[in-house]
Amino acid sequence: MKYLIKQYFVLFVITCVGIYGCSDSDIMYYEGGNALHFMKLRQGLSFMTNMEAEKDTMFIKVLLVGNPVNVEREFAVEVVSDSNTTATSDQYRIVKATVPANDTIGTLALEVCNPEFLNIEESTLKLKLAVKDNEYFKAGGWLNYVTIQLTWTTDLVQPETWNAMRFFFTSKYSSNVYRAIIASTGLTEFWYYDPDPETGYRLDQYEGWVYGKKFADWVREYNRTHDDVYRHDDGAYKGEEIIPIY
Repeated sequence: MKYLIKQYFVLFVITCVGIYGCSDSDIMYYEGGNALHFMKLRQGLSFMTNMEAEKDTMFIKVLLVGNPVNVEREFAVEVVSDSNTTATSDQYRIVKATVPANDTIGTLALEVCNPEFLNIEESTLKLKLAVKDNEYFKAGGWLNYVTIQLTWTTDLVQPETWNAMRFFFTSKYSSNVYRAIIASTGLTEFWYYDPDPETGYRLDQYEGWVYGKKFADWVREYNRTHDDVYRHDDGAYKGEEIIPIY
C-alpha cells in the first residue's frame, strides 16, 4: 500500500513539474481578430419601392471571429464566377468594406445599378461574393458563411426585416402584404430587432404598435370599399384573406 502511494506521489510531482516547466514558447495562444464570415447566406434588394433611382446601396454584414482591435481595418471579397453571378463589373461597385475599430461586426457597402436603366432584358441581377484573405483577415469562422448570394431586382421581394414585421403587421407573408405595409406606413424595412445600418435608428415597441395599427386600418378600409377582402396574391398562402395582428 505504501508502495502504491509513493508511486502516485512521484507521478503527481512529475506532472506538476512538467506543467510548470513549459516555456511561453510552448503554449499556443489564439490571438484572434483574423477570421471573417458573412452573417447571412443571401440578401436581396428591390428597386420596386424606388423605381426612379438609378442606383442604390446594399449593406452586407460580416462577423469577426476573434478579438477586435483599436483601428479600423479593411477586408477583401472576391466574385464567385459561377451560375449564381449574372451581374457584370460595371453594374455594381464596392464602396467600402471595413471592420470598425473596437467592433466585431463589419460592413460591406455595395452600390448596385437599377436594371431598369441598364438596357438589359433581365429584371434581376445576381452576384455571389466570397470573403478573401488579406493582410488583416482570413476567410473562415465556425459558421463557414464565407460566401453570400446577393440579388437586386425591379420586382418586389421580401424585406430583410420581415421577421420583425410579422409580429406587428400580419404573421403570413405575400407580395400583397408588403404592398399594404408600404402603402399604409411608407416603410420598406422595419428596423426593430436591429438598427438601421445607415442611420443607426431602431424602432421601439410603441412605434411598432402605431405602424401595426396603420396597416390594420388600411386593410380594413380596403375590405370595406371593395367587393372582396384583401388577399395574399402569391406564396404559400395565395388566396387566403390577410388578417392583421391588430
